[in-house]
Amino acid sequence: MNRLFAYFRMRREEQIGFSILAVLIVILLFCTFLYDRVPKKKMLSTEVRALAEDLVSSPDVRYENSRVSKLGETTKSKPAISYFFFDPNGLSVDEWKRLGLSERKIRVIHNYEAKGGHFRKPEDIAKLYSLTDEDVARLLPYVRIAEKEFKRTNFERPIAKKAFTAPYESLRINLNTADSAELTQLRGIGPAFSRRIVRFRELLGGFYSTEQLSEVYGLPEETFLHIKQHLQVDEASIVKLKINDLDANALSRHPYISYKQARTIVNYREHHGAFSSMDDLKKILSLDEAFFRKIEIYLDFK
Repeated sequence: MNRLFAYFRMRREEQIGFSILAVLIVILLFCTFLYDRVPKKKMLSTEVRALAEDLVSSPDVRYENSRVSKLGETTKSKPAISYFFFDPNGLSVDEWKRLGLSERKIRVIHNYEAKGGHFRKPEDIAKLYSLTDEDVARLLPYVRIAEKEFKRTNFERPIAKKAFTAPYESLRINLNTADSAELTQLRGIGPAFSRRIVRFRELLGGFYSTEQLSEVYGLPEETFLHIKQHLQVDEASIVKLKINDLDANALSRHPYISYKQARTIVNYREHHGAFSSMDDLKKILSLDEAFFRKIEIYLDFK
């Protein structure tokens, strides 16, 4: 070892460091040797099996295949929803299930009927707290109430006779002037959806086409298609945006204008002056034709 030190001309401190390093290497090699010799416990192998199943949602398939749960119990999946015209008065459990209602919701309906409750018009199903707005919207177009004479219970107040109203088929609602109460005359439109329609109309400034109603959040397509024939609009009542006066925040409140688009319009106006027509607005190359088509009717260039 001394010859090694002398050969490399190591100082005292270097010799001590080299010796310590050599001892550590020997210890490490010895530990590795012992580790390989010590018997090891066998690890239990685990097997993970992934179970996949296809969800069948076709209306032609009434029931899905039953499957075995983790506890070994065989369970049946929920039946597919099947729509048909129905009278909610006295409807059986099986028929309610076909319409996609859970047993809990059906119990609430039957309890309501057991206490003397009756459905006199289709919109009455919206009074059941167990039904969500989505349930009411999808079921209402299929409700057909048979004309019956119902006996009034002690819990019900006398109902004043209503004036003669035109048949539902001839009902026409002006989307730009109707309030939330009028909108609920449309089958499938309950209080929640009527409020959403009025709020959307206020943000737009009014409807110029009945097709815009399909843009209301959460409104089912089948409901829109069902009520479309009962809708009309009056463009004269549309409130327009003064594009040369409003700032970016005010412009971006419109559903058809994002804040980025509003900021672009205001910046262009500040650098090039007020807009006199749509032709001036179309000089902003970052705005596309789809944007111009939707927003043109809402702009006031005066």
